[in-house]
Formats: sequence, C-alpha cells, structure tokens
Amino acid sequence: MQRIIHLMVTSPPPASPPASAALKRLCRQVGLHATNCTAAFIDNRQQDIVNESALFLQTLHKLWESQDVDPAEVWTELLRRLEVAELLMKLNQPPHRKKRNGKVMRPWRVTTNKLP
Repeated sequence: MQRIIHLMVTSPPPASPPASAALKRLCRQVGLHATNCTAAFIDNRQQDIVNESALFLQTLHKLWESQDVDPAEVWTELLRRLEVAELLMKLNQPPHRKKRNGKVMRPWRVTTNKLP
C-alpha cells in the first residue's frame, strides 16, 4: 500500500508586532521569578519559594494587564484543567465491583497525570 503525503502550502503566519521595551522587561521579570522559584525549590529554601511565587504571580498579573487578558479567564482555565485532571484520576481508580481471577478490572486506564 502506497502512502500519499499531501503538503499544504500556506503563507507564513503574520508577524507579531514588535514588543515594546517595557513588555520585554516585564517578560524577563516573569521568567526571572519563575527561575528563582524553581531554584529555591531545588535548594529547599521554603521562604524563597513563597516570596518568588508571590512575585511571579504579581508580575504575571501585570503581564496579563499589559495584554488586556482578563485574570478571571486565566483562573477559570486553570480550574477547568484541574477539574479534568481530577476526573481522569477518578476514572483511573479501580471500581468497587467484582474481581476476575483476583484482579480488579479497570474499564479505562489513564496512564498520565499531566494536565491537559
């Protein structure tokens, strides 16, 4: 059987407008706080994790504001993803029903715990 691969010729995506110096600075700050938070976690520095997490969220909020993103939309999306993850975990639990040959049957097995 022969496979035929169709290549779609499309125009390149439109170039995004150049970021202002203030936006670049804000993006660097978000990245810096995220990196510092991760480093604090690796070094097990609890208070630094708290401080950098707070700074990360504050700076991220400023970034959302600069891009006219409603924070409620972000938090709603995060909540939706957490609820889907919880649902997947529940679906992965063995049912409290009959066992076959001493094994609990799972009608559907989720093999990841990553958020969608």
